[in-house]
Amino acid sequence: MLTVVLRSLWPLFLGIFFISLGNGLQGTLSSWRADYEGFSVITTGLVMSGFFVGAFASSLISPNQIKRTGQIRTYAAYASIASTAILIQLLFIEPPVWFVARFLSGFCIVGIMIIVEGWLNSISSNENRGQLFSIHMMVVWGGLAMGQGLFVVDSPAGVNLFLLASILLSISLIPILLTEIKTPEEKIELQESLGFKALWKASPSGVATIGISGLASAGFFGVGTIYAIKSGLSISETALFMTLFLGFGALSQWPLGWISDRIDRRKVILLCCLIVVGICVLLALFDFSKTIFLILNGLIGASTLPLYSLGVAHTNDRLKPSQMVSASGTIVFVFSIFAALGPFTMSYFLKLFDSFGFLIYLSLVHLVIAVIVFVMMFINEDVDESDQSNFQVMAQRPSLVAMEVIAEEAIESQAESDS
Repeated sequence: MLTVVLRSLWPLFLGIFFISLGNGLQGTLSSWRADYEGFSVITTGLVMSGFFVGAFASSLISPNQIKRTGQIRTYAAYASIASTAILIQLLFIEPPVWFVARFLSGFCIVGIMIIVEGWLNSISSNENRGQLFSIHMMVVWGGLAMGQGLFVVDSPAGVNLFLLASILLSISLIPILLTEIKTPEEKIELQESLGFKALWKASPSGVATIGISGLASAGFFGVGTIYAIKSGLSISETALFMTLFLGFGALSQWPLGWISDRIDRRKVILLCCLIVVGICVLLALFDFSKTIFLILNGLIGASTLPLYSLGVAHTNDRLKPSQMVSASGTIVFVFSIFAALGPFTMSYFLKLFDSFGFLIYLSLVHLVIAVIVFVMMFINEDVDESDQSNFQVMAQRPSLVAMEVIAEEAIESQAESDS
């Protein structure tokens, strides 16, 4: 059954692969080029925050837009706008214009992800939903990681990489528009939110992990390239730095998720935070070869990027099945607010402390998470293993549709445990 479904969905996965390639390249390129064009570190952080502000706006607006114009037409419009936004950055090298361009990129790319995730959810069954979304995450993470490698194809000081990113987003339209693919009949509907206070009361460790980890992950995606430049990395080494951070972060999600399904998830969250802090201390105290430097930063990615998925899983563990879907909007809201602040706050630390600001910032963010989680381990009892929902890998770009799918999976896994 899964094979049959995949045969009909390959245009969708191919399109999203090109979207992720272009998005991965554009993010790294925009940050590097902003520094090259003389934008201050703070200005670069503000510009890169535009993507996450747009992502949040899209999570609120796009579902209704999709209802009005349909999945394929909205996909085509969003891909075209995202492709154009990249070219705008070439025509007008001004911070306000770049902020708008990054806002449009975040709005449209997240909107496309909402379309794809809703599409997958509507045609999947209880038996293959988890597998389909795992494949979807592999395509997204793989495209983002490979997009970093395209950074070395040509000089980022020129125009070709911007054109390449634009072309990749435009190409994503071809498999969707030129192949016969059944559009989902089910409509995407916004769910009533479980308020922040209620969600915090149910799972303070989960909410803190979801929100505060957004400061680190979004900060890295926004200005991690500047940290690489300040650390003396060349263009090719910067591309490798970004690729390893993302690649390690993608690969570590499955083993960490498997472990967290079998023990208190808070222990896994605590371990990840302590690893990040430990590596940051090592990088601050000692000079390493570039190879070791890149590997250690990759391990930071392996520890910090899974925190969002772990936080969502831990939150679902402590919610009633009737609350899981309704909590989706609040979870997206919490992460989006912190993510929008991430590039700006990290850039502020880079300005104050140069390259050490990156390490200080990551250490502080993960220490805060660790302290909250550690304290809550003594206040709130662990959830019994049989009551835990199954861990689901998620991208660092939440949407209501993705959260609702995760909630549905959690409900089903709890129902299986009860039976």
